[in-house]
Amino acid sequence: MRLRIALASDHAGFYLKEEIKKLLEEEGLSYHDFGTYSPEAVDYPDQARAVAEAVARGEFDRGILCCGTGIGVAMAANKVPGIRAALCHDTYSARTSREHNDANVLALGGRVVGPALAREIVSVWLKTQFSGGRHARRIAKIAEIERQYSSRLDGEEVFCGCSPGGGLPQEVREGDLAAQVAYVARELLKVAGLKPGDILVAGCSTSEIAGQRIGTASSLEIGEQVLQGLLEATREYQVYLAVQCCEHLNRALVVEAQAAEIYGLEQVTVVPALKAGGALATAAYRALHRPVVVSSIKAHAGIDIGDTLIGMHLKPVAVPVRLEVKTIGCAHLTLARTRPALIGGERAVYR
Repeated sequence: MRLRIALASDHAGFYLKEEIKKLLEEEGLSYHDFGTYSPEAVDYPDQARAVAEAVARGEFDRGILCCGTGIGVAMAANKVPGIRAALCHDTYSARTSREHNDANVLALGGRVVGPALAREIVSVWLKTQFSGGRHARRIAKIAEIERQYSSRLDGEEVFCGCSPGGGLPQEVREGDLAAQVAYVARELLKVAGLKPGDILVAGCSTSEIAGQRIGTASSLEIGEQVLQGLLEATREYQVYLAVQCCEHLNRALVVEAQAAEIYGLEQVTVVPALKAGGALATAAYRALHRPVVVSSIKAHAGIDIGDTLIGMHLKPVAVPVRLEVKTIGCAHLTLARTRPALIGGERAVYR
């Protein structure tokens, strides 16, 4: 997929922006120039904001900003939630800003770097991919800082989407991922009233936890932390854990062999991997005592971290469960319990 680039500068970065446009055209990349369109004086925050907001809305994949030093546009762009603007005046910084920091906006100084070096920097920055892994965890922490401070400015006391005065445990408020997941899972199991031997199904996008689009930045490290929290809760309540694989494995599930035998589940032959199964399923296959993969299941409750669509593996009738915690990392959290169908009653209609 070709990148879509948002481009802008103030008067001091105008000529450098024009040089970068030539490079983008040579590379056959799509871009939109948000101005300025002449070397007449303008205020750099206006151009920086236009590009940053366009990138944050998902209209463009990356943004490039130029001013005299690059400092001003970087500072302005980083005020927009979801933007990670990096000031780079050498190719090493450009590369690591993508590999380690997943920078989505590049800032350059028209009075600092010449056209030839700027072209090298932009070329390296555009071609370098985010490494994920441990860096994804760190990006998620940046996003959490941003979210917490944004919520405070709105007059709310918030942790991962909690309502004011939530009374959450200290370790959850401090952001330990395994503790967050264990807390949520315990609360769900308590509300759902699961009995020993029941099944909890879990789906998770570690990319979404890290603030990335699902399937783009899978992290085994994050998957292992999520699994740790799930196992703490399920072992405490003595229920079986079923971990959903990604769509590449048709959303098959990793379970203990004992659960498959008791429930008569159909086994399939596959070993989940990071890019075909997902991080959480891979972690589960490595950690469970006797792991097997089954094609489907009918679980008694479910936890979905990052909108991975676990509904197909829940018993009817599924009922939403609302907790104070609304997100894990950057990922949306959905919880459900199940109940037997209610047939008849005063609201039933027969003709």
